[in-house]
Amino acid sequence: MFESVGNLPLHPLVLHAVVIGIPLALLASLFFALPRTRSWARLALPVVAVGALVATFVAKESGEALQRTLAASQQLEPGTPTAVLIQAHAHLAGQLMLIMVGVAVLALVNAVVVGRVGGTPERRGSRGRDVVLVALLVASAFVASFWVYRVGDVGARAVWNPTGDANYSSSTR
Repeated sequence: MFESVGNLPLHPLVLHAVVIGIPLALLASLFFALPRTRSWARLALPVVAVGALVATFVAKESGEALQRTLAASQQLEPGTPTAVLIQAHAHLAGQLMLIMVGVAVLALVNAVVVGRVGGTPERRGSRGRDVVLVALLVASAFVASFWVYRVGDVGARAVWNPTGDANYSSSTR
């Protein structure tokens, strides 16, 4: 199911949704953190965060399918620099998946709880609780955005420069 679309592997196609979706979740969490834009972001935040979680899941599963396909066709020899980088990439992707589960849960909890519990506008609940929940949301979204960079960096090195020999710099020094 997660192998290919037509004759193209699904993984390089779907990972772009992750690279866009996770920073969008960070942006939505920052808008949610600001009281002026919270009402707007209350709906967008969980939609974007859950969408980024789903995209992360599909990218992870399609990456594992691609890894199995490459290993079965003997295009990926164990112990080579490429195989080592792909293993590191897969490990970081597993961690990103867990981080995104946390971001999505925090996004849903924040959208439902922050500023709404307690009934009337005069008595909305615990301000301290709201601050802690929003801080956890923003911090986890920052971690996810950094982690997607780490995962992508290792994956790109596996594809484009597994040995570290190539120099793609445009500087002529």
